[in-house]
This record gives sequence, structure tokens and C-alpha cells, in this order.
Amino acid sequence: MAKILHISRDNKFLDFAIKCFEEVIPGENVYLVLSESSDLRFISSELVQTGTLDQITELVQNQAFISKFKAAIFHGISDTEEKVLEVLPEDLKVIWFGWGYDYYPLLDFFMLSFLGQKTKEFWYSTQPLITRSKLKFHEILPVWNYWKSRKKIKVFSRVDYFAPVLEYEYKRIKKMHPRFRAKYIDWNYELGDSIFSNLGKDFVRGNNFLVGNSAAITNNHLDLFELIQEKSLDDQKIYVPLSYGFPKKYKSSIKVKGKEIFGEQFVPMEDFIPFGDYLDTMKSCGFALIGSIRQQALGNIYMCLALGLKVYLHPKNPLLFELRQMGFVLFDLEDFRLETDFSNILPRDIQVHNRELMRRKSKKENYLVKTQNLVKLIQAF
Repeated sequence: MAKILHISRDNKFLDFAIKCFEEVIPGENVYLVLSESSDLRFISSELVQTGTLDQITELVQNQAFISKFKAAIFHGISDTEEKVLEVLPEDLKVIWFGWGYDYYPLLDFFMLSFLGQKTKEFWYSTQPLITRSKLKFHEILPVWNYWKSRKKIKVFSRVDYFAPVLEYEYKRIKKMHPRFRAKYIDWNYELGDSIFSNLGKDFVRGNNFLVGNSAAITNNHLDLFELIQEKSLDDQKIYVPLSYGFPKKYKSSIKVKGKEIFGEQFVPMEDFIPFGDYLDTMKSCGFALIGSIRQQALGNIYMCLALGLKVYLHPKNPLLFELRQMGFVLFDLEDFRLETDFSNILPRDIQVHNRELMRRKSKKENYLVKTQNLVKLIQAF
């Protein structure tokens, strides 16, 4: 049986992928992690091998090493992984597990269509005048945007199979870029199983607010702050996860604006904390506002649904339709705009419904079947 090569950076999802692949084909995988240090922040598995970009690009060009593999799986493709992708031999099949950040430039290279009005105004204000003028021009007539996204398609022409978070996203990319040659495959990282090992029988017990999932500008925090500001709140806290994301100047602005609007009720969460502690914070919340227009924060959304939070998504977010199609009960930001009473959390029957649906969807067997199907495909190459 030919081996499978995995290429990733240090991220919190690779451990789950390793468990899946080792259960299906133990000992037949090699996991290379791009890192300047062997001390990894997120990955705990002892099966990974670390190396710098130069070391790994040199290794994958070594014929004695690379000839052992039938396929290379990229766990996200940033500019760093692209350099590894470029030097792989042509006869090696390439599979891309997309995260969102890595393939959304194919739909909107400058991400302007994914920004709310307040957030977009902020982003424009940080740009030099000439850049601002170009961005505004191409927002109206997106020729430059389309050209830049087509350049990305050339980079990804080396990919044979692509697993985005949603199949809908694959179809959008294919519609916009018919030359995108990769075939769709169904594989996703764990979305909820680890929740239940820590959850017990508890549901949320408070009525605080959870806003966004990171410091990424596509969370549209400024637009969410404006919505919340219009409401009459008691002493509810506004928890805002900011432990990762870009750009850095945006994170600083969010902290300043949040403090300015909400005072001591604003609680920025800048550091990674143990999973159990994060769950405790979420259990103190009754409402979660996710302002992203694109697919984003799916893991956090599932956690919120399983814990019984009332979840509000942007009406243009494709996840809103997908999750409702699955049977989950959740709301959009227009619903939030119309509500006036935030003293009561979601009714228990709806909490139980969402949790049980989440439990069924996140069963380990579901992920293993997808992994088995993928391994069968690879072995047939």
C-alpha cells in the first residue's frame, strides 16, 4: 500500500486528521509540518515531522523520498504551502483540504464583498489614497479583482481534488473559473465530537454575548457593535475572541472601539486558553453573533448550537441556508435587529433539538467513512 504525504502548518485541526487517517491506514502516512521550530503550539501528535520551508521543499524533491507516495494532501494552502506545491513531481496526485481563507480569494481577491459597511469604511481609511481609489474603482468595476483571482487559479491548477468546507463553495468557484480543474471530494475536519467529551449535560447558563470568532476583519465586528449598541442591555458581557486573525491593526482598532462603546462590559479574548475554559466562557453566554458574510467560524457555530446559544448569522452567509437545510434552528442578524428582549435565552426544547442534531452529525463514524472513501480513491490512482 502506497503512503500518503500530508503537508501542513502548525494548526489546531491536524491532530484530528491524524487520528482519522491512522485509524483507517495506520503507519501509511507521513505528516510534514512547516515550522521554524520543533516546539509546536497547536499540534500534540508525536507522528509529525517538522521542518523549515527550505528543508521541506528540498525533501519533497528528493526522488527516493517522494516516490513512496501516491498522493500529497495539503491541509490548507497559504503562500507558504504554495512553494511546496510548486516543486512536487507532476505524477503525484494533489489533494487540497480547503479552510476558507485559502480559497476565498478565488471568489473575491480583495475580500471587499465580504465586508460590512462599517468594517469596509475602516479598511478604506487604513489604505493609502491611491490604493483606496483603486479599490473603490474595482469594487464598482471588478476587472482587477477578477484578474488577480485568475492568477490564483494558475497556482491551484496543480490540484487534482479539492475539499472545501461547503460543496456550494466548490460550485461557485467552478462557475466563476471554469478552468479550475480540481474535482470535488467530501472531507471535513471535526466539527463537534470533541465538544461532547467536555460538555456533560450542561447547557448555557448565562445571557452574555459572544461576538465573532477571531480577529479576522471578515468578522465585521464594527457592524456587529453598531447592532448591539442599539439594544438596551443590563450588565451583560460582550465576549470577543481575538486570539488570531489579520490584519493586526484591525485587532487594535476593535479593542479600542469595543472599550469605547461598551466600557467594562467589553471583554476581548486575546490569548488561547484551554478548551474547557473556553467552553465555560461560552456557557456564560446566551447569544452568539457571527457577522461574516462568507463561510467562516463553522466550528464555533457548531459549538454554540450544541451548547444551546441563540445563534445569529449574516443573512448572506451561505452557512445560514446550509444549517437550516440540515434542520438546525438559528437566526439571522435581521432577526436580531428586530428583537428587544435579551434577558431570556433560547427555550430548552430548541436547545435540545440543536444538540441532538449536532450529536448525530458529529459522530466519529461519519468522519471515518469519509476518510475510508478518500483512501480508496487514493489507492486507485
